[in-house]
Amino acid sequence: MDIVELLLSGRRGRRVLWEFVLASEAQALSEFADHPLHSAMYYASYQVEACRGDSVIMFGPGADEGRTVTVSVEELAKLISATMLLPVTDQILQKSLESSVVHARYWQEPDGEDTLLAAPALRNALCRVAEYIVASGLTQQWLAPVDLRTQFHVEFDQPDPAGSMTSTGSSVFDKLLRWKENLILTEARARAEKPTPVTAMIGGEWWSRPSWDLRATTGVFTNQQPIGMSCVEDAFTWEQAVTRKASVPPSVKVLEISTANDWVQLCRDYGIEVTAHKRHEWYRTTGRDGAWVMPDWFAVSKDYDGVHLSIAGYLALAGECLVVDENFATLIAGWDPDQTYWFTDELRFYAEPDIWNCLDAYNEDCRCGNFQV
Repeated sequence: MDIVELLLSGRRGRRVLWEFVLASEAQALSEFADHPLHSAMYYASYQVEACRGDSVIMFGPGADEGRTVTVSVEELAKLISATMLLPVTDQILQKSLESSVVHARYWQEPDGEDTLLAAPALRNALCRVAEYIVASGLTQQWLAPVDLRTQFHVEFDQPDPAGSMTSTGSSVFDKLLRWKENLILTEARARAEKPTPVTAMIGGEWWSRPSWDLRATTGVFTNQQPIGMSCVEDAFTWEQAVTRKASVPPSVKVLEISTANDWVQLCRDYGIEVTAHKRHEWYRTTGRDGAWVMPDWFAVSKDYDGVHLSIAGYLALAGECLVVDENFATLIAGWDPDQTYWFTDELRFYAEPDIWNCLDAYNEDCRCGNFQV
């Protein structure tokens, strides 16, 4: 599958395309001029969320009239097609990617924008944007396997930013064993305690990543900023980040996830059932009521030293319902683009850490990418 199709096939990929078009309109028009594309999506997404009962409120001057405004997907498609696109740069692609990740949510329905962008009537308009971006050649790195030479671990708001990451503590084996034991107990408890309709508003573990205790790294953007600083699903507001360059043994065996088949085959080979404790959240985000599996990371670690989700893989697959067989499906949730989880104790951090300060931590519109080292 080429990058154009990858961008069109996933909700995170489509959101990148949307953010690029939105940035194009913002640059072409003055701040105080009408922004028809932005306004159209605002009203259309409000109607989507209000009609399905989400907790959305429109207030302020003109709110009463605004609640009655309807915009069709055909109108949105025309506006997207009519927007003159920006020259493609690494900076605008980074911003678009960051914004797409910020809007990921797999414990509830996709937001109004993500819902609308999946409409078939928008595909041709979005395809134009995808082909335009891909023609720049700047998205080739999104398909790249893990680059062992430029891997960085990121920690946020640590009390001791200069603290060492070289101490081993528990082994990876022990961490993954505890992870699997906890998953089995959580599934058994949910099976016993949650015999409820799939529509019940019950919260729980919605992610399918490996153990929180494992070290994870990402590569860097072209400006050398670690991707894991600003591309974080379900992120929180932070004021300081500490990044450390990882020394990865060249002999490691890394499993690459870039296509649906990569993840599906992983679940076929190493799957473990998680239906009971993920059923409610994964139903809300996908609309599917059925049995679910995810990779058994303890079993995977016996054959691989790490697993890497490429940027393209993330954009195409994150949050999508992936069919494993006639009974089971699976979901990539809680991962970040270009993220590698490590199943080896051989990872080392020799270089001095870099400390980054967020220049506008409490401004959601500016927080992504607005750092100073």
